[in-house]
Amino acid sequence: MKICILTIATNKYIQFVERLYNNLEENFLNGHELECLLFTEHDVETSDNVKVSKIDHEPWPMPTLKRYNYFVKEKEYISKFDYCYYFDVDMGIIEKVGDEVLGDLVATMHPYQSLYPKESRSYDRNPNSLAFVPPGEEGENYYAGGFNGGKTECFLKMAEVIADRVNQDLEKDVIALWHDESQMNRYLIDNPPTLSLTPTYCFAEEQMGNPNYPYEPKIIALKKNHNELRS
Repeated sequence: MKICILTIATNKYIQFVERLYNNLEENFLNGHELECLLFTEHDVETSDNVKVSKIDHEPWPMPTLKRYNYFVKEKEYISKFDYCYYFDVDMGIIEKVGDEVLGDLVATMHPYQSLYPKESRSYDRNPNSLAFVPPGEEGENYYAGGFNGGKTECFLKMAEVIADRVNQDLEKDVIALWHDESQMNRYLIDNPPTLSLTPTYCFAEEQMGNPNYPYEPKIIALKKNHNELRS
């Protein structure tokens, strides 16, 4: 299978690229043909399996909010692949991840929100946003934005819908509570993923070694200083 890996690394987040790419080569879907598409404003050396799509660096939260716009811009390139997966650049793949993550539309349960009752999860409750989730319409799971994907056709369909909703919100000066993640969760309530991965695939690094946390890590969200990175 040909698989496209999507990653965004603006400003100081560029420091995480090398680690993630090394992890991908070592541990992710070995036996398949992986190519990486990196969205960044930095000058980055390309190779046969790394393509760079230049984007402007904007103040937070625009680099994450607009991610689906970036993906749609590269729709022609991404469409050449059988599957595509998005990773936050500050993720680590610490165990082998194989074909168990292949599915039509794949989403990963949030490492914290998924532990809460539906009504307590932090969906966007602002009726002015297209990410709005009224009480009683919560999904079966709350999904993390850090790792998702699936068959390219299904993923790009989601990307186009979310990009359009983000743009409509921005025209009204509205930003969803958790940016692209809120928009994704609204979409996945209406279009449930065919494969829901546990937080094993988006594990919070600060929970490493916690005997009371109910999952074991394969893909981790690295612990870092968000404010420093976004400054």
